[in-house]
Amino acid sequence: MPTCPSVPDIPILWLLLLLVVSLNAQNKSWDKPVCTEGIVSVPRGSPAVMTCNISNTFTDVTIQLSAYGKDRIIFEKKPQGNFSWHGWELQVRGGQAQLVIKDTQDNHTGIYLWQLHGGQRYYTNTVLNISEPSNEDKATDTRLFTPFPDHAKSSPLEGKPGTLVGVITVFIVGVAGFITFIYYRHRRS
Repeated sequence: MPTCPSVPDIPILWLLLLLVVSLNAQNKSWDKPVCTEGIVSVPRGSPAVMTCNISNTFTDVTIQLSAYGKDRIIFEKKPQGNFSWHGWELQVRGGQAQLVIKDTQDNHTGIYLWQLHGGQRYYTNTVLNISEPSNEDKATDTRLFTPFPDHAKSSPLEGKPGTLVGVITVFIVGVAGFITFIYYRHRRS
């Protein structure tokens, strides 16, 4: 006569399933992102281009602009294709995402926070500064955007997509070990 699994067996089965799923996620090839970094400075009215390339195909891309104490989402979870909104154009093709501003104005200045989703999630940011167009007769007046200190600090996981997967794996293995310890201790008593 078949027996039902005991209550302690069910969490172990779920834990093993989670462990298999997390290890499978590590077997995917890494995105290896290469993005426009640091500060991009362009004269007002000139085009600005920021790109992110990964080795896998993008599932979705989100871009947020943080400037002058306000955050606003420019594009949210955009899949493959071309998108435009209020002077911003986003082109997502395969593993390449390109943000183009054809006619930069003061409202385009700030920190662009990119959330990229391919094989893994990746977060990065780029600062866009707009300066006055240069004239031969007039000295250039550069208006630089100075990020707020809390926005200027990068995330400890920024640029390290494997770190998050590693932390999750260690956590799952730790929980599995703890549950296994409790299970065997329960069996002995």
